[in-house]
Amino acid sequence: MGTSTSSKGPGGTSPFVPGWVEIDGQQVPEAPPQRFKDFRTNLGRFVSTGDGDYLRSAISSYAGGATGGSAIGPARFGSMAGAGGALFGAMATLREGQSPPGLDLAALNGQDTDIAIDMLVQVLATEDGDSDRVRVAMNEALSECLEGYQEFDFANITDEMLVQMMLVYVTRCVFGQVVLDSNDAFAKAESPRQVEQAEKELYSLVESVTDKHMRPLLGGSLKALSSTQIEKIQMAAIREVWSEWEAYQE
Repeated sequence: MGTSTSSKGPGGTSPFVPGWVEIDGQQVPEAPPQRFKDFRTNLGRFVSTGDGDYLRSAISSYAGGATGGSAIGPARFGSMAGAGGALFGAMATLREGQSPPGLDLAALNGQDTDIAIDMLVQVLATEDGDSDRVRVAMNEALSECLEGYQEFDFANITDEMLVQMMLVYVTRCVFGQVVLDSNDAFAKAESPRQVEQAEKELYSLVESVTDKHMRPLLGGSLKALSSTQIEKIQMAAIREVWSEWEAYQE
């Protein structure tokens, strides 16, 4: 994972939701100063000690005061969820033997998987302040979805592959945002190995809670789900994740 110690993160006066994210008329309050302080302090203590109680305190503070709670925090992921919906839509369309907008099925099929993934990401990734995280998340999600295939073949795409792709995508988006917001918390580690272990534990926490809340929403046949519905499913799952995290300190 390896990028956490270089994260500067947003400043204390940054808004809960940046300007490039559409929030559909939702009223977002002004963010208080030093809203990340408790989150970053507890995360730094977790990184330096390995004490899981500090991680739970950090995540609770993150979902609560740092990001505005479950009513506000998930709105931050609107752009990423939109890109995730486009990713699902493209893969579902390819599975049906059709070319999604901006992509040529004939050019993709039979390509080395790594090349096909790069072609997909280039077309589907957002062009805003979330671009870097979206690209990383799409790369990881597609790589896991297509693991074991040297050449891209749309006929091999199954429902379970699409479910796993979306779970990895949302996990990576949330994990990447938490790490970005952590500022210098990972610099509290005494060794690179300590950083690696802390990142693994944080990722595992994000992964397990995302799977818990999102997988049930993807039950049944995926053929009936549109890109817009997948976007809404991602946002619903993230709201449930935030609610669970907020409750860690209750």
